[in-house]
Amino acid sequence: MTQPNFSLTDKVVLVTGAGKGIGKEIAYACASVGADVVVGSRTVSDVEQVAAEVRQMGRRAEAWRLDVTRLPSIQEFVQNTLDVLGRVDVLVNNAGYSKVQPALDFTEEEFDYIVDVNYKGTFFMSQVVARSMIEHEIQGRIINISSQVGIVGGPLRAPYSGAKGAVCQLTKSLAAEWAQHEITVNAVAPTVTRTPLTEGAMKNPEFRKMALEKILMGRLAEPNEIAAAVVYLSSDAARMV
Repeated sequence: MTQPNFSLTDKVVLVTGAGKGIGKEIAYACASVGADVVVGSRTVSDVEQVAAEVRQMGRRAEAWRLDVTRLPSIQEFVQNTLDVLGRVDVLVNNAGYSKVQPALDFTEEEFDYIVDVNYKGTFFMSQVVARSMIEHEIQGRIINISSQVGIVGGPLRAPYSGAKGAVCQLTKSLAAEWAQHEITVNAVAPTVTRTPLTEGAMKNPEFRKMALEKILMGRLAEPNEIAAAVVYLSSDAARMV
C-alpha cells in the first residue's frame, strides 16, 4: 500500500511575511520536513533571524527584504531566489495586514494599503513565481493565507475582509488556470490566530469578545497549527488537491 508522502526534502519553499507569527512558523515547519527556505519581509532583521534558525536545523535558508506592494521588489526577490537556489517549488503568500476599526473610520490610504498587501501582493507574487515554475517545468505549489473573514465576513475589518475574500476567489481562478501546468493553488483561511498583529487587535474589548465567542473551541489558534496545513498542501500528499 502506498503511503502519503509529507516530505519536502530538497524542495525550495518561499514564504512572504515570514518574520513573525504564522509566516515564521511556516518556515520552521517546512524546514523540519526537509525544505530549503527563502523568507521575505520588509523588516530584514526579523527574517534574518528566522533564516539563521532554519540553518541550525540543517537546511539552507536565505532572507531578503520584500515589499509585496511593489512589483519591482517582488521581481528582485524571486530572481535572487532563482540565482542562489535555482528554483522555487512552493510559494506561500503569507504577507498580510489588517486594522481593527469601524468601516466608517477607514481612510482611502488605509484601505489602499490593506488591499495592496493582502490582495495585490498575492496576485503578483503568484504571477512572478508561476512564470518561473512553468519555464522550469516544476509541478509547483502555491498556498495563499486567507482568513475566515474572507469567507464569512466580520465587523471592524471591512477592507481586510474584502481583500481576503478576493484572495479566496483568486485562488480558485489561478487553480483552474494553472492546473494544466500541474501547479496546484490552494488557500488556508485561519480563524483568529495568536500572532503579534492579533495581540494588538485583542486589546480592543469589542473585538476580543467577538473573537472568543465565535471560536467554538474557546481559544485562539496557534501559528504552528496553521503551518501544519501548509506543509500538507506543499507536499506530494496533496498533489491532487
